[in-house]
Amino acid sequence: MQIKQFIKLKDDLIEIADCLLSLAEAGENSVYRYSQVVYDSIYLDRGRKNVNRYGLTSTYNVEDIDAQVFSSVRGEELFPSNLLQFEKWRERSETPYIFTYKGISLPTHQDVRFDPLPTNFERWDDELLAFTDQFKNVRITRDFGVEQRVIVNSSGGVTIESRPFFGLYYRQGYEPYLVTRSIGAYVKSNEDINRIPRLIRYLPDPTPDRSINSASSFTEAFENLHAISAEVEFETLEDAGLSDTLTHDVIMLSGVPIHEIFGHQFEEPVYPLSVGQQSLFPIGKNVQNPNLALRDNPLQTIEGLDVMGSYQFDSYGRQAREKVLIDRSKVHEHLGSEYVDVKNLKTFIGIDRSEFIGNARQGYEGSFPQSRMSCTILEGREEENVSYTGKVIMIPFHGYVLDGNFFKVMSSECYYIDPDGIPRRLGSLEGSRAIYDAIIGMHILPGKSHHIGSCSKPNVLDDGTDTEVMVSFYTNHQLWEHLTIRSV
Repeated sequence: MQIKQFIKLKDDLIEIADCLLSLAEAGENSVYRYSQVVYDSIYLDRGRKNVNRYGLTSTYNVEDIDAQVFSSVRGEELFPSNLLQFEKWRERSETPYIFTYKGISLPTHQDVRFDPLPTNFERWDDELLAFTDQFKNVRITRDFGVEQRVIVNSSGGVTIESRPFFGLYYRQGYEPYLVTRSIGAYVKSNEDINRIPRLIRYLPDPTPDRSINSASSFTEAFENLHAISAEVEFETLEDAGLSDTLTHDVIMLSGVPIHEIFGHQFEEPVYPLSVGQQSLFPIGKNVQNPNLALRDNPLQTIEGLDVMGSYQFDSYGRQAREKVLIDRSKVHEHLGSEYVDVKNLKTFIGIDRSEFIGNARQGYEGSFPQSRMSCTILEGREEENVSYTGKVIMIPFHGYVLDGNFFKVMSSECYYIDPDGIPRRLGSLEGSRAIYDAIIGMHILPGKSHHIGSCSKPNVLDDGTDTEVMVSFYTNHQLWEHLTIRSV
């Protein structure tokens, strides 16, 4: 295991924390952070280990809240012996900011979470390698790594974490007919690694007999997926006998549109708002659909595993908790960090003062922390008797809001369920509708999907760059009424 030599021991992280704490306590109202990710990544295609990559990324940054200055350096490991040199380096990158501080006291608790390192993460490599030798248009990526973080503040708060993770990414074909699946979680034992195949039952599965979800191995699941998705039978909706202009009821087997179209609306911005800018989901808003519940849970587990995107402490060392965004038709909470535009808060979110905290996250590149989702969850009252026959199924890979009220959702993997209940693959589709209308007309169906990914968002201190965090989606299947869809 070549990456092991780069993973810091618990005592190493504690020593770094002690050094940073001495710097933080010498000033007032400041946060010092060091993080590193060590990884082993292998790409499998055509029966080859195409790329076997080992790496380490690291960042060190300081947020001086009173002076409103942020500085960050990256690319080198931090040790107590080179901290003073890092300080000189960091001071040359100081960037002022003008965000309004909420003034909530920094945490004072001290916590250490150091998870053991599994050793059996390569156990499926040969099996997956053989699969790609048989199915030539498939690439599978296996990731294993360890995230390590140290966060200290001037109030004496200390957070130390070391968390191994495992991820598996399936890619079949190419745009515009790409098929993807992802499985992964944080793992802290060989038993956790052995538990990973249980997540197969949460892969998006359009087959009538759930042959993908019921598979006993990754290769069986991927072979069943390949069997129904390898051939695009209908390039357009009209080829399948469906109108290319009218609206259709669409079944979503993915949480991507929930995250992208609805979830981002609940991330409280730290930067000054534009005049007249308003949230689509202010506190107390009646969304006129009592049958669904939308939450964000950084403590989510599935099959006994901590999902990707989860965390116990945010970037200020604040204890994470589940946030209820929508329940019983009402908007309850937003995701918040340490800063918010107080002047425009009433107009934007419908409240005079925000005390939403605990959702600040940094990307691996050490960007300024801001409110970000973790695991987006959609559940609710399930409707048992909805027929899939005659309907379009979409497994979207992307979605976005157009002008504050309308959205688009894109899917390169789509199916039409014929009268015999057989999924027949369609070409790529694009769907759109007004956000309010979509949520009013949404039905919660039995069956859940979970997948992992990364989410990009503009860096609040560096125009033109994005910051990326790991997220996941754990959602019931959904029926979206009257979605306007077209072939693309």
